[in-house]
Amino acid sequence: MDFKKVREIFGCRGKESEVSQYEASYDELIKRIERSCKAEPQGDWGDPKRIRQYALVLRQVLLHRGLKLFLGSLHALLENNVYSMILSIRGHFETTAALGYLHSRLNSLQQGCLDSHVVDTDICTQLLGSRDKQLLASMKEEVFEAKQVLKMLEYADRSISRDIWGGKINKHDILADCYKYLCEFSHPNFHSNTVAFELDKEAQEFKIRHYDPMRDNEFDTIGYLLISTSLFVALFDKIEEVLPRDECSNTLKKDAAKSRRAP
Repeated sequence: MDFKKVREIFGCRGKESEVSQYEASYDELIKRIERSCKAEPQGDWGDPKRIRQYALVLRQVLLHRGLKLFLGSLHALLENNVYSMILSIRGHFETTAALGYLHSRLNSLQQGCLDSHVVDTDICTQLLGSRDKQLLASMKEEVFEAKQVLKMLEYADRSISRDIWGGKINKHDILADCYKYLCEFSHPNFHSNTVAFELDKEAQEFKIRHYDPMRDNEFDTIGYLLISTSLFVALFDKIEEVLPRDECSNTLKKDAAKSRRAP
């Protein structure tokens, strides 16, 4: 990422000092990259080793998505493209939600509140799920229906409230609230539509802003990227604490032994 250009854009608005936060966030994402993740293609459903391996694969998949959307948001900012910028930021919140959902399910498994087979299935669903009805209908092997984003946001906010901010489980809805606001810019609604014009009441005409720079409130929306990225990094690291280990309880091992073989 050419942060020199980013600094120039921020500098034009008197906000050059803020760029260091984006550079730091980018560095935090980069340092967590792994080139490969070992995961056996077969295994017993609910086996602790299988859950651990595929959870780490999913974590890297989400990091790949989160990193590309982080860069995409800044590139769109440089191109003066409000729509693409906000769509990328919203996509980043979805990615953080998916990571938070993974953390929540692993934490529930650790606490004995979920069956290991359920968590295994959830991880496979996050990795391979789809909402393509034709695909779901045509596949001979088991295909999982993808999770709803709003549901993942709900679970992720619970993990953030309890395990990141140390509060009560339903105290904060930071991801969901930000996501709903960003959706207003992402859909052809009021917030999104007003990006395109200035209303001249005296002349009774709409002046279309094809070549105008972003307004300050539109530019400032890039700050939501820092919110999502900071929470993504915190959740990424917290995954380590809730991964099942080889010395998992006998209950988990018995559950895995009773489960059918995974495809």
